[in-house]
Amino acid sequence: MSLNTALISVDLVAFQLSEKNSLQVLAHQLPENKYPQLPAGRIEPESDHCLEDTAKRQLNRLTANPATYFEQVITIGDNKRDSRGWSLTVVYYVLLHPGNEQSLQAGGVWVDIVNGQPATPLAYDHSQLVMEALDRLRNKLQYSALPVYLLPAEFTLSDIQNVFSVVLDKAPPMRSIRNRFLNCDLLEDTGKKRYGSNRPATLYKINQQSETWLFDRLYLTTKV
Repeated sequence: MSLNTALISVDLVAFQLSEKNSLQVLAHQLPENKYPQLPAGRIEPESDHCLEDTAKRQLNRLTANPATYFEQVITIGDNKRDSRGWSLTVVYYVLLHPGNEQSLQAGGVWVDIVNGQPATPLAYDHSQLVMEALDRLRNKLQYSALPVYLLPAEFTLSDIQNVFSVVLDKAPPMRSIRNRFLNCDLLEDTGKKRYGSNRPATLYKINQQSETWLFDRLYLTTKV
């Protein structure tokens, strides 16, 4: 099929932390394709009132778990991305609570991120789209509340520190975590504890009424 106008789509880069403590991206393995691809699809004007509606629809095709965070990353297009002609895509990245393996729909697979890129090559230019989204995540993680959106509904301060370690390959000291996340109204004490080999750790949850979002940057650069 030849296109006289650009094919416009929304591509989704959905991140989660795995049970094995690695960063993963959601992909769609089609039987006819050798490599998995990102969840992607065309805008449906009758049902999609905005681009985020299209992104949510692509996510719902592969997992029943809703995203905790959505953000538009980049818009790219040229006459080489699609064999049918000019192609333009709006790329979103989303964050999910961990442990979504059981909620995957048919064709959904999780691909580990290793050394800043998908461990399994993705179809088309989707590996590059993942790296674009990961770069944005790494950057914004350092001055926003994003770490808590990669965690379960209840979590400890050590869990927050672990998000930095997994995504950035380095983590701020615990005193910085405490100063950042406790000296504001971002978190609520659940009154519960997590018991392990060390002393009991307080379990927190996100304060949905909080207006706290941005902080001072932790590091001068995202490069590690």
